[in-house]
Parts: sequence; structure tokens; C-alpha cells
Amino acid sequence: DQYGEVVVNAANKINQQASYGDDGLSQQLKVVARLIAGGLKTPLYLVRLGGFDTHDNQVDSSDHTVGEHAELLKNLNDGIMSFMQDLEFLGIDERVVGMTFSEFGRRIISNASLGTDHGSAAPMFLFGPSLNGNGFIGQAAKLQAPDDYGNLQFYTDFRDIYANVLENWLCIDSQTVNEVIGRNHTTIEGLGITCVEGGNGY
Repeated sequence: DQYGEVVVNAANKINQQASYGDDGLSQQLKVVARLIAGGLKTPLYLVRLGGFDTHDNQVDSSDHTVGEHAELLKNLNDGIMSFMQDLEFLGIDERVVGMTFSEFGRRIISNASLGTDHGSAAPMFLFGPSLNGNGFIGQAAKLQAPDDYGNLQFYTDFRDIYANVLENWLCIDSQTVNEVIGRNHTTIEGLGITCVEGGNGY
């Protein structure tokens, strides 16, 4: 009850925000922006966009550029765009770095039902004005060379991305980060984020 009161008080400090869509992801991000701007000290927020387990009907049979997967990516794009515009409106955009992740990747070869099955690699997106904005980081997957099961080979371990954000944005010491991810991590060059005294933000 006491913690809930703190959350409500932070939310109530904000009475004007930029516009968001009505979809679930956008509304979750709207709450996150409101809590950050309201001064809640929680450094890490998790929101969810489900529906990517597209074993069937991932694309339209007559046009593979449209369909369920394309709509999901549009929802992701629109939600993040609204969130970043709101953070800028609230004057806190440079204190926030966002990251997408999934518990599974997808194969690149379609199955018999216009879908793709679970795979071993997937892209991650990081966003925010404090990043260097150079676009793609790491080695691109070789689409022409999947393994015998249709899996892409990954070149960057997702744990190293987590570790770099924890150490260089949330300012957690390197030893603790290594204990959390279960091994010594590799520095990811080109992210453009560095720890400042007292921590960067969210």
C-alpha cells in the first residue's frame, strides 16, 4: 500500500502528455513516461507486446510484405514513436534508453502454413537520443547461410547487450554485471552510452 501510494503520487504530478494510440503497448508506454516524468525513482520498466509467436499466417498469402507480422512491427514502431515524442515533450528524453528483446528468435524459412518457427537469432532495437544513432551495430546475419534447421547464426550474445546497458547506462559495476549474466561480458563498441556520476536515468 505504501509503495502504491508513491506510484500514484508520481503519476498525479503529470497532467499533460503527448498523444498516444489506443493499443496496449502505447498505453503501457504512456504510463511509463508519466511515472518517469513524475519523479518515480524506479530505474527499469518492462512493457509487453505479444503476438510474435507466428507459426502460421505470419504474412498474407498474396503479398508477403503485409499481414500479422507487419502489423505487429507497425504497432511497435508507433508505440515507440509516441513514447519518444512524449519524453521530448516532457523534457526527459535524454534520460531514457529503450531496448526491445524477445525470449525466442524466428527462423527465416517459412513453414507450410505461412509462418515461421522458433529460431536461434533475432534482432534487438535500442533507442533514445543518448545513443550514437549510427544504426546497425554488430555483424549482420547471413540470410543465405542458415544451418540445417533453418536457424540463423548469431554474432552478438544478447547477454552482452544487457551487460553494456546495465554497466554503461544504469551505472552498475562491472563485477556485479558479470555475476548477474553468469560470465564475463564483452564490451559492445558503438552504443554511445557512458555512465555518469549518479546514474543516467531510466
